[in-house]
Amino acid sequence: MATTKPTQPLSFLLPNNPTNPKPSSSLKQSSIISLPKLCNSMKEVQQIHTTLIKTGLIHDPSAMNAIIEFSITQDLPYAQSVFQQTTNPTTFAKNLMLRGLSQSQFPLSAFSLYVEFTIGGFQLNKFAFTALIQACSRSKAVREGEQIHAQILKCGEMDAHLASSTIQFYVGVCGGFGIVPEHAEEGFRPDERTLASVLPSVSRLGALSLGKWVHSYAENLGMEMNVFLGSALVDMYSKCGSIDSAIGVFNRIGPLKRNVVLWNAMIGGFAMHGHGRDALQLFQTMLASGIQPTDVTFVGVLRACSHAGMVDQGLSYFKAMTEGYNVEPTIEHYGCMVDLLGRAGRLEEAEKLMKSTDEGRDVVLLKTLLGACRVHGNIEIGERIGNQLIDLASDDSSCYVLLANLFASVGRWEDVNKLRNLMKKRGVRKIAGCTSIELDSVVHEFHAGDMSHPRIEEIYAKLEEIRLELKVEGYIPNTSQVLADTGEEEKEASMYRHSEKLAIAFGLINTTPGSTIRIVKNLRVCLDCHTVTKLISKLYDREIIVRDQNRFHHFKNGLCSCSDYW
Repeated sequence: MATTKPTQPLSFLLPNNPTNPKPSSSLKQSSIISLPKLCNSMKEVQQIHTTLIKTGLIHDPSAMNAIIEFSITQDLPYAQSVFQQTTNPTTFAKNLMLRGLSQSQFPLSAFSLYVEFTIGGFQLNKFAFTALIQACSRSKAVREGEQIHAQILKCGEMDAHLASSTIQFYVGVCGGFGIVPEHAEEGFRPDERTLASVLPSVSRLGALSLGKWVHSYAENLGMEMNVFLGSALVDMYSKCGSIDSAIGVFNRIGPLKRNVVLWNAMIGGFAMHGHGRDALQLFQTMLASGIQPTDVTFVGVLRACSHAGMVDQGLSYFKAMTEGYNVEPTIEHYGCMVDLLGRAGRLEEAEKLMKSTDEGRDVVLLKTLLGACRVHGNIEIGERIGNQLIDLASDDSSCYVLLANLFASVGRWEDVNKLRNLMKKRGVRKIAGCTSIELDSVVHEFHAGDMSHPRIEEIYAKLEEIRLELKVEGYIPNTSQVLADTGEEEKEASMYRHSEKLAIAFGLINTTPGSTIRIVKNLRVCLDCHTVTKLISKLYDREIIVRDQNRFHHFKNGLCSCSDYW
């Protein structure tokens, strides 16, 4: 329901009103249709509904959506009636009805509508799935919830919010820490495979406490730590930043019970945390135990070499992959090798290797090489690769941003502006930086320059405190990646509003001194944030674990586990 009352009575904008006897057609279309959002009661909505019928505007989808959106929480039967009278309801209207029914006194009634929609050919999206999984949570409908979970995985619609709702469903029907389910008497008992299917959702969120809950629940039920559950737990702990916990789970499974999936999960975990030598040592142990490596194994091995800067070892393993183990390289393996050579500044070799494969014009490979060109300041190769990328993936904002970063690093602002204008002309929007932090099983998200968090004033006050502390340490902001030809003061101000800095400040406010802070970034951590996080870890005596687009960074005592090589 709207919280802001209209400045004038709603009747002011209605037709045939003495104060406004002949409203224009544009007034009718723009104002009358938007009126339901200004209503404060169902009586006003019904008045608007009647007017829409009289004026013929009732057939406008946005009008129907607005009426349904308001009445869904105030008078569900009225919303249902309006919906049923709609000839071709929009996807938005269908999702509204599913959400309304899922939150009603009879949440499983959303399922009846779901069946009706699917028979009619409606393709569910993440908003519909969220409503349905929440309906299952509220009604403790275990079987139906498992079916929806399966549909979510099948359709590939899982995002952070939907993952959280799915996890909460399983938490609700398991009954909480160490508590026997409500459904135990009915014979419901999730098995190892059921819990293993939940853990990838936890990994995407980076929600460590939820992952620990699943692990604890499995132990309280006396479940066997088999390779299915063990592999999922190793992967979850690795992706949630707790590599020691991942090692603990791996070691609990005896060598004779380990399959290649479990070995791959642990090797991949070491790789993403920058423990290259541990990953390679584990790979050798795996070979000695008689396990045949797969293509996934070599992705982990090559990533380990790349993140640790072990170029010669990476080249050797890439060669052995085909010659010694008969594993044909895929695009992922070539991506690892281009990354390996690119990070080391061997850009010509990386480009030559890329061109040697049929996937030489793959967007991911080209972006990997372009990123390396920016790091090493190679304008010649970078500009050539960047132009190729923009031709191949004209709707991918990161292609423009990578090339713009390269131009900005050498002060070619005219070219930066050209790219900006090209993006605007083509309707390409830059992906906003987003960082999340989990506290007490609640995931908080921050965007660059965020002002929406309820405690934002405290967060910015903490950032100002950090800024003053950093100044004493002699820190100078690195503004080389700011894509604007503005004054240095403005650039520095924009750097302090980066999403990871906001999340870290929030973590400092809300966690006990000395405890670890874990954050997840959707993009690559920028150079300035990397430097600042190192200093914060030293000034506040905290370990800060950051998962970015590429890997994990463990900041402690002013140093990072990546050794500034990422």
